[in-house]
Amino acid sequence: MAVPRLVDKLHGHLEQVDSIVALPNGRCASGGRDHTIRIWNLESREQIALLRGHTGNIVALVPLQGDLLASASADRTVRVWDVLGQKQLRLFDGHRGKVLALVSLLRPPESPGAGVLASSSTDLTVRLWDVDAGCQVSVIRASDNPRNEDCITSLTVPSIGRLVGGANDGSIRVWDTNSAAELGRMRGHKKAVLCLNTLPGGLVVSGARDRLIKLWDLTTWQGMGELEGHAAGLSCIVILPSGRLVSAALDGKIKLWDIGARREIATVLADRSTVSALAAHPEGHILSSGPSDHSVKIWDFENRNEVAALAGHAGAVIALMALPNGWLASGCAGGIVKVWDPDFRREVGHLPGHEGAAITALALLPGGRLLSASMNGVVKVWDIDECREVAAMCRLMTAIAILPDGTIASGSTDQVVRLWASDLSSEVARMPGHSDQVTSLAVLPNSGRLASGSRDATIKIWDVGSRRNFSTLRGHTGWVNALAVFPSGGHLCSASADGTLRVWDAEGCVEMVLLWGHGLGVTALAILPNGWLATGARDKVVKVWTHSRSTMNVRAQSRSDAARLNVHELRSLPPSMRQPRSGEAAAPSVAEGPPIDRAATGAEGGAELGEN
Repeated sequence: MAVPRLVDKLHGHLEQVDSIVALPNGRCASGGRDHTIRIWNLESREQIALLRGHTGNIVALVPLQGDLLASASADRTVRVWDVLGQKQLRLFDGHRGKVLALVSLLRPPESPGAGVLASSSTDLTVRLWDVDAGCQVSVIRASDNPRNEDCITSLTVPSIGRLVGGANDGSIRVWDTNSAAELGRMRGHKKAVLCLNTLPGGLVVSGARDRLIKLWDLTTWQGMGELEGHAAGLSCIVILPSGRLVSAALDGKIKLWDIGARREIATVLADRSTVSALAAHPEGHILSSGPSDHSVKIWDFENRNEVAALAGHAGAVIALMALPNGWLASGCAGGIVKVWDPDFRREVGHLPGHEGAAITALALLPGGRLLSASMNGVVKVWDIDECREVAAMCRLMTAIAILPDGTIASGSTDQVVRLWASDLSSEVARMPGHSDQVTSLAVLPNSGRLASGSRDATIKIWDVGSRRNFSTLRGHTGWVNALAVFPSGGHLCSASADGTLRVWDAEGCVEMVLLWGHGLGVTALAILPNGWLATGARDKVVKVWTHSRSTMNVRAQSRSDAARLNVHELRSLPPSMRQPRSGEAAAPSVAEGPPIDRAATGAEGGAELGEN
C-alpha cells in the first residue's frame, strides 16, 4: 500500500483556504476566507502574486487560457484575473446569493478566446458567462418551483455541450449548455452531493454527505458502482494524471483509490478537522488545505521516488545492509535474513538460523562475508554466494559496524558502544554515554569517527582514537533505529520511529535535511553503492528510493529559503538554513497503523501520526 508523504506547506493566508487549483509552469493558486487569491511557485515554494478584490470567501478557482484565472466568491460575484499583471479583467455580478461552484465549459480546441464559465449559487440558479464578451449568456433554473433541495452545490463538465450538477436532494442533474434545457436526473445518493468530477472517458464521479463516492455513465444514465470507506461526508474529489482518484472528507482524511479495481490504496489524515480544498497537480502531487493552519499542503500520494518494494518478510524489517555487488541484505523480526537484487525486484537468498529471534544488526566483514546478530545473543557469519552459515558465537549485539582497520564496533542493551578484535575474540574498549539501548552504528570514513544511534532519540559522534564523545545530534522525537553514510562520506542519514529520515552534515554535526519514508516509522536504512536509499519498516516491506527524484525539505527559518536538493548535491548550507523555525512540527502526516508491541522486535513502535 502506498504511503502518502507530506512534501511541504505553503504559508501566507490569514484564514482558512477553501479553493486550490494547479496552474501551468509549476504554479498553483489558492483562495481563502481572508478574501485573497495567492499564486505560488511550487518549485521554490514562494508566493509570487496576490490578487485582491473579492469581499467574501473565495470558494472556487478555474484556470483559463494563458495566464487568466477565474474565481467565484461568497460575495455573489465571479471574477476573471490576469495573473501576471495581477489585475482584475472581468466582474460578473448577476447572482443574488453566494456562489457555490464554478467551471469552464469545454469547447473545440481551435476555438478562440477564453470561453464560457458556469457558476451555481444559493439563488437556485446556474448562470453561464461569456468571458470575452463580459456578459451573461443564459440562466438555468434549478426547478420550475425551486426549493432549497434544488440548490446546485457542485458542477463538472463531462463533454462539449453538457453540464452536470450535484444537488442538495442527492440527485445528479444534466443540462444542454446550448439550450439551457435539463436533459435528465440520476438518483442514488441519499444526501446532498457536495463534489463532482469527470474521469477520462467521460464517467462522472460524485461525492456526497452520505459518505459514498458514485460513478455515473451519462450514455446509459446508470450508476457504474460506488467506492465506500470514508467515515464522513465527502468534500472534494480530484483525478490524478495516472487516472487514480483522490477524495477528501469532512473528517480531515484523504484517500487514494484505484478506480478499475474499486479499491482503496492509501489514507492520510491531512487535517484534524476537515479538508476544505483539494487539487491535483500535473506532476502528480496533491494540494490540500484545511482549517488547522491556513496553509496549502503539498502531498506525494503515488510515491514517485520509489524504485521498488520488496515484499516477502513475515515480520517487520529491522536491519538492512548494502552489498558490494549492488544487492541488499535485510533482516526481520522473525529471525530471517534475506538477500535481494533490487534491479530485478527479486529475492536471491534466504538465510534462516536465528530461530525466530529478531535480527538486530547486519554488517559486512572484510572479505565479503555477512555478519548478523539477533536478540537471543547469537552472532552468525554467512557466505552470501552459497547462502550458508560459516560460523556462530554468543554475543548480545543490537548494532554492528566494521572499522577500516577491521575492528568491530557493537552496541547493546546496556547503553555502551564496544570495540572488539576483528575475530570477536576480545573486547578492546568501551564508550559509555547513551541513556538507553544503542540501536545503530555507522562509520564516518576518513575521519576516525563512529556514529551511534539510540533509543534515547540522540545520535552520538565518537572519536575512535581517543574513545571520547565528539558531538551529540538531537532532533528526532523517537528512537533512532538506523544510521547510514552517503557515498561521499560527508553526510549521515538517520531513520527513526518518529516517521522521519534526517540528513546530517557529519563534519559540522548539524541537521541539513528532513524527509519522510514509511508511514509506520522507519526501522532500517541502507545506502546502495549507486546512491539509492533503501528503507525498511513495520509494514514488512523493503523500499528502494532513487536519489535523483527525491524531494526533501530543508529545515529553514523562512519558507522562502526552502529548496529542492538532490542527495548527491548536498553541500554546506548557510547558517540561516540550518535550524528549524521555532515551534515547527518534527513529523508530517502519515498513514494510519495499529500500535505495535516492540518487545518482540527490538525496535520502537510507530503510532498514528497526523498533521498538527
